Amino acid sequence: MSFQKDWVKHIWRKEDTDKELIKTQRYMIGILLIICLIAYLGWMTSPSRLTIYIPPDIQNGATTKADAIPESLIYSFAYEVWQELNYWSENGELDYEKNLTVYRSYLTPQFSAELQQEYEELKKSGQLQRIRYIQGLNGAAYDSMNIKKLNSNSWEVDLKMRLTEYKNNQPVKDVDIIYPLKITRMHVSSRNNPYGLGIAGFISEPKRINTYI
Repeated sequence: MSFQKDWVKHIWRKEDTDKELIKTQRYMIGILLIICLIAYLGWMTSPSRLTIYIPPDIQNGATTKADAIPESLIYSFAYEVWQELNYWSENGELDYEKNLTVYRSYLTPQFSAELQQEYEELKKSGQLQRIRYIQGLNGAAYDSMNIKKLNSNSWEVDLKMRLTEYKNNQPVKDVDIIYPLKITRMHVSSRNNPYGLGIAGFISEPKRINTYI
């Protein structure tokens, strides 16, 4: 009789153990399903989060890595943004301040603050009551010699440009300048900055090449 009771207890214990094991297995299966679902969603949405920079000339085909930025695109970014920042069509006091706001997403926070400080200083000294135009020098299109890679996330771009300023319809400044700009990757919204690049400041002081006025 004692043997029979022990045997029944043993069967109950085994049944309880099997139930716990099945319960644990169900938990593990549920966790694996969740992990698989997350992995599947990540795989399905990865193309929308992948940035591919296409070089301008692909007549002969192109091979590029994801997130590898062509130097020609970096140069054109620096040229276009710097030109727009320095285009004062009506009055520097209004246009320069507006440009700093419009193109803030294309500047690093530190350089944006430096240019804002420059704006305040120029305003106090009365040097904004003028219009300004800035253009690339003849033959100053993209050249691999004008861009240098500093590290995997930053570059130096040397822009050769002609800066002309007018006050009361009279030219008051006309110079050729090299702007050695530092360009860096920026983690910002692609809606505000589709390039994923920003101007971080000057590598060294801009240098005058020629002075006409």
